[in-house]
Amino acid sequence: MVSEDRRVHVKELQEEFYRLFVRRRHNAIQMAQAIDPEIEPAAYSVLFTLKREGAQRMTSISKHLGIGKPTLSRQLTTLAERGFITKKADPADGRALVISLTEEGRARLEAAQKERSERYLHMLEPWSEEEIMTLSGLLTKMNKTYAEYEAAYGAGNAPPPEVSDNDDDGASPDVKAA
Repeated sequence: MVSEDRRVHVKELQEEFYRLFVRRRHNAIQMAQAIDPEIEPAAYSVLFTLKREGAQRMTSISKHLGIGKPTLSRQLTTLAERGFITKKADPADGRALVISLTEEGRARLEAAQKERSERYLHMLEPWSEEEIMTLSGLLTKMNKTYAEYEAAYGAGNAPPPEVSDNDDDGASPDVKAA
């Protein structure tokens, strides 16, 4: 049984996540503009993924970012035209493409990320190092929890309702509301 207080606290957390995600979207717009005014915010995420994960097949990038192949294809076309990525045939399967960052793409991304890091340093100046480390640790824990939850139940799915085996009359177990 989940307490009402816990439900209220989780709802408050959900609302704070919403505000944070809206800010993250705005931040992605700014980052994309800093890299090149012709790219969309989703393209920033593609560049970041390639920097962090290395050269990737289109299917891996699509899965990692949770975006469809048509959307990703449009982003990749723009990034290739701007000289930020290369597309080469996968040596293991010539039908597939491997996407890589170019030196120009890496340089533009790193410059934009450096500017953002400086903004965070300035913004978080009133925070103690302990507060910064605490938030970082909690976000790490949340990301791990997300990954474990999705591994157990799949992305976007809820767990099955809890089943009680405290049934005294031998009938089917009661299903509790989750």
